[in-house]
Amino acid sequence: MSDRFWVQINEPGHPPRVETLTGPIEVGRDCDGIVLDDVTVSRRHLLLEPSAAGLIVEDLGSANGTFVEGDRITEAMVLQAGHTIACGESTLIVHTAHETASRAEGATGSELHADPSARVSEGVRALGSASRKSTHSTTRD
Repeated sequence: MSDRFWVQINEPGHPPRVETLTGPIEVGRDCDGIVLDDVTVSRRHLLLEPSAAGLIVEDLGSANGTFVEGDRITEAMVLQAGHTIACGESTLIVHTAHETASRAEGATGSELHADPSARVSEGVRALGSASRKSTHSTTRD
């Protein structure tokens, strides 16, 4: 199994967005990678590089610096899920998606319900629904 990294990007004046990281990528105001609409970010601000150890972040000589959890970084650093990177007024939150063994082998998910007898019957669903309704009606009193 392997981890895939993605970042949630929060820029001033824009809704959050997500970028999946498949290899080394630059982040900046005017670069070939992830472009941030933030005048306080350098044109080529930082580099993100997924690795087996974690997500490596490196400042590319930016004017305002790159910060991880509020501390300015001066050399490349290995990050894990949950770390927050700040550059200018923007933040990037590191996340991982774990690849399952069955997905790695090409499974599509259809085999999970291949046996119709393993599915929950309509009768069982109706019982569960009736049980939830009676619980809600008793808790209101």
